[in-house]
Amino acid sequence: MLSLISALTAPAPLPRPQSLAQTSAVTTAPRGGPTGLRDVFALAAGAARATDIGALTKAAGNAREGASLLQVADLALDAIDVALTKMKDLATQASSTTTPLSRGEQAILNAEFQQLRTEIDRIADETEFNDIKVLKGGQLTFKVGTGTASQDGITLTLPAAAVANLDSSLAADDLAAASGANTALTNVTNAIDALHTIQASVKGSLVAFLGAKQNLALSKALATAQRSDLLEKPVTLDTADQLARSVSEQFLKKAAPAIAGQLSGAVRNLLSSARLQPLERPQAPVQAAAPEKTGDEVAAGPSASRAGHDTKSSSRLEPYQSVDFEV
Repeated sequence: MLSLISALTAPAPLPRPQSLAQTSAVTTAPRGGPTGLRDVFALAAGAARATDIGALTKAAGNAREGASLLQVADLALDAIDVALTKMKDLATQASSTTTPLSRGEQAILNAEFQQLRTEIDRIADETEFNDIKVLKGGQLTFKVGTGTASQDGITLTLPAAAVANLDSSLAADDLAAASGANTALTNVTNAIDALHTIQASVKGSLVAFLGAKQNLALSKALATAQRSDLLEKPVTLDTADQLARSVSEQFLKKAAPAIAGQLSGAVRNLLSSARLQPLERPQAPVQAAAPEKTGDEVAAGPSASRAGHDTKSSSRLEPYQSVDFEV
């Protein structure tokens, strides 16, 4: 009967089932018990990982900036170390009494000594990173974690590497005389020792920042992988069944009214077409001509057999097409 209904009326297009994205809310609802709750948690945790990844990215950027600042400071301290080493050589030469220098030679050594001292102060004053004077002293705190614990931050003490900071007496020394050169030699040696202490501290801080940077990169990679695993594979076997049931329910819920409407329309069309055209009556076979009736037979009317035949014919309904259908 359904094929006949389809032939009688063209069915309207049925509503399509909702997509996976449209049914995701139903899929992850806790109707499936622990599995559904687990999947809701997976989606929530996966979304939360995005926030963690953003914080880790910022923290990694802070660690990278701290490391870059210390690398700039370390290069500048190396230049200062070279200058102090040269100053020590000049002071050693100028303080010699076994091979005394002429006054002119002493003046040349002293001029170079003063120039190197000025260069050290210039390096300490002008070395900067992102407008931060890295060799002028002070403190900076870098957030290298996503929490509030002490290990989530690194407080960096910037070195002060001017000559007066390395050795206060060295700022006033000169090599004009051998005695003064000998004092300058002691002071420049002390300045070199102080500088090496600063360099060791900077290198240690640089290792800490590089380690934090590496750890943050690893944490970010793990968080990204976890987020992908949580968001891209959230449906378990149980929720796959839930998804199938949900899609079927949604589809049938929308399709049932349409199917009912089609059946109702088909029945109406069928009932309205109850006056079907009768099938073409087959032609009666040709019979031999009946003998002519006499006047008395005509007057007496049709014979009983003829009358009976006509009665049977008139009492029989005209044949129509019959249709059986099932609901």
